[in-house]
This record gives sequence, C-alpha cells and structure tokens, in this order.
Amino acid sequence: MKSAEDMKQRFRQSTLSVNQDRHEAIFAEILRVQEQSQETKPAGVRPMNWRRIMRSPSTKLGVAAAVLIACGIGLSLWQTTGSGIALADVLTRIEQVTGYAYQVSSTLTWQRITSKWTSTVLVSKEDGIKMTVTASDYSNTTQKALLYRHAVGDESFLLPRANSLIEVHHGEKTYMRHIYDGVKLDYYKEQYNDPHAIVKEMLNYKHTSLGHSVIDGVTVEGFQITDAAYGGAFFVQADHLGDPDKVDVKLWVDVNTFLPVRLEEDVVTKEGARLRDVSYDFRWNVIVTPDDFKPNIPEDYRPPVGDIIHRPFDEENAIKGLKLFDDAVGRYPASIEDRTLVEEWMKHTGYDPNSYKELSDEERSMRTNELISISAPALFYMSLVQSKADPAYCGQTVGPKDADKVLLRWKLNDGQYRVIFGDLHAETVSPEKLAELEKALPK
Repeated sequence: MKSAEDMKQRFRQSTLSVNQDRHEAIFAEILRVQEQSQETKPAGVRPMNWRRIMRSPSTKLGVAAAVLIACGIGLSLWQTTGSGIALADVLTRIEQVTGYAYQVSSTLTWQRITSKWTSTVLVSKEDGIKMTVTASDYSNTTQKALLYRHAVGDESFLLPRANSLIEVHHGEKTYMRHIYDGVKLDYYKEQYNDPHAIVKEMLNYKHTSLGHSVIDGVTVEGFQITDAAYGGAFFVQADHLGDPDKVDVKLWVDVNTFLPVRLEEDVVTKEGARLRDVSYDFRWNVIVTPDDFKPNIPEDYRPPVGDIIHRPFDEENAIKGLKLFDDAVGRYPASIEDRTLVEEWMKHTGYDPNSYKELSDEERSMRTNELISISAPALFYMSLVQSKADPAYCGQTVGPKDADKVLLRWKLNDGQYRVIFGDLHAETVSPEKLAELEKALPK
C-alpha cells in the first residue's frame, strides 16, 4: 500500500504537469475540483475536509466545540487583551453585519513565477459573495496554469441559495458553474478572505496579542497566529504547492467597533512557494441587494468543461464510481489509491479531454461529472487512509460476480468493519467475521 505522502505527491504532480490551456486542460481542472473542500461521512469515520486532509490526520475543532472547551479549561486563546477584545467578540460582531465590502491584494512567488492580483469583494449575509479581479500582473506570460491566472474583470459568485459557485472569465468568454450536492461552501468563503470565515478559522488556534497601533487613523488591536496547521484563505493556492513550512497571520481590529480593519496572511511552503494575501479597506454595513449577486453571462459564453456537480466522496458515491468503472471496463480497477484509477478508465474507454471542444454544453457536463464519479472511489479511499481506518482494496482479485468476497473494507470507530462486497452491497461485520471472509480471498 502506498503511503499517504506518496499519494499526495502524485496528485500534486498531476495537477502541475498537464497542459493548462483552459479549453484543453479538462483533467487538470477536474483535479483542482477534487482537491477542494468535501465532507464525507462513511459510517464510523470522522468527516473529511479535502483541503486540510492533506496536512493533518486529526480533525480540527469547530468554533462551537472550542467555545465549550475554552469555558471548561480556560484556554489562553480566549483571554481578552488590554482593550477587552477577544476573537470570539469579533466573530459575534461580524455576524451582526448584513452587508460589507473589502479589497484583497495577493502575491504568489514560486520558481520563476510571480503573480500579483487585486480583487474587490462584496458580501451579503443572505445572498452570498461576489469577487471581481480589478488588477493583475504575472511575470511569466507563457505560464497558463489555472492556479496562477487572474485576469482583470474575472468574476466569481458564491451563491448559497442556489448552492453553487459561478466563475465568469469575460476576456475568454467562458464560465464555470459548480453545483454542490451535499457539500458545504465554507471553504470558498475562506478562499475569498471573508473575514467571518477567517476569524472562525483563527479561533481554532492559539494567538498572541500585537497590542495597540493605528491604521489609517483608526486605533486597532492586533492578533497573530504562526501555527503551520492554520488552514486559512491562502491555502486555496498554497495547497497545490506543498505543505506549509512557515505561517504568519495578523489581524487588526477596530477597538471601538470590534470589526476588522486589516488582515495579512503569509505562508511559505516546504517547496519554496510563498503566497501573501492582504485584506484592507473594509466597509461595513454597506447596502447590498440580490441583484448585486446575479452573474452576467452573455449567450455566446461557453463552459469549457460544462457544469460541475460536487458530491461527497463517501461510501455511496464510491460504490457508484466502482459500478461505472465496471460498466465501462467489465471489471473493477486494479488500484483505487490514486490517479491510477482514472488513467486506467480513460485508457480503456478512449477518453480524450481534447474532444471537449466539439461537444455541446450538455455533453461536456455529462463527461465531466462522469469523470468526477469515476474518481470518487480513489478520493474516498484516500480519506480512509488519512483517517487511519485500516482500509484494504482487493480489486485485482475480486470481481462483480464475487458477491461474498471483500472488495473494499475499513475499520469503524467501534472496532467493527464496513465491507463492500464484489456485487457492491455493503455490510458491517465483526473483526472475526472479516478475518473469515479474507481467508476466502483468492491469492
């Protein structure tokens, strides 16, 4: 069995090595989609956050849990500063605001690439988030990696009512529509440096006080986090460039309003990439309307990969993916540990990403989501590895007709095992029963 680190490296290399032209890089785009936040709840296995699962096998405490623990044992991160401000107070204050706006300036440096971009972000508590790129500069104009391109005028709309994310690229006359089925959107709020999401994330870590200072004539109180496990906004970029080595997060809050005035996030990865985000010019209680969050997509714009439907990488979708593979290939994949599964399926089905150019929008969506479904078993298996659920896969010797043989199994929190059999039905069995079943497996 390959280690989790080996699997992570394979995914990262796959993402960065393929042709990145927006009309041809369907596989790179799907890998990017797969690496975004997913929640899966296989029986007995703790929830998976796809972005953070690459960095830590442990699940971070949510804000509510942190509050309870802090009250019980008096964690220092909840202690107020001389001004009487605590991060919990800041979060409460932000939650009272129905509409706000701010600027975000980002700089990414990695190898020969230097990319800078600035965005305006508008937030409505009810209608979502809109981000518009207002300035962009990248030194390597031949680099077409999607991770580093931010064209002036590009817009992104996070729409909780429609459970979707829409990215509009006006210069290219293209758009991407992501539809979320059972998957939470909090990850994207962090991606846009939304202060509400960022402060919630900061509450999971011990912070130090930076004392009082003055920013733009406003007296502020500063907070700092240097924990490399911090999973804030910048990791939407940095995850693709390696694990964090150094992290420096600074938040300054108005001592009178308890609202953020400036946020700086700086990460250096073990591979030498550096990403710095600065959020500033916060305008609180601005007037917003639902019309502000309606994407303008002209009729001649096309989606390069069609609509993308995000579903949890869980037991149910893993079974669906295995069935799709069997229907297309006539057997189960030899391995589901990493990208090998998808490559095997593409080879046997003659799948050609370049053919997307000739397809209708509906056909593009169908192919894209078929590819995501095929990938679900691999992503589910990786979540089991990261959860230390003792998974094992036997697709090399177990086929669709082996109704009583173990195809995939993993350990539950109560010591029992969950088993997917060759005919794709699933049962929970005792360790003794599992040992008996595995004795009957072909050698």
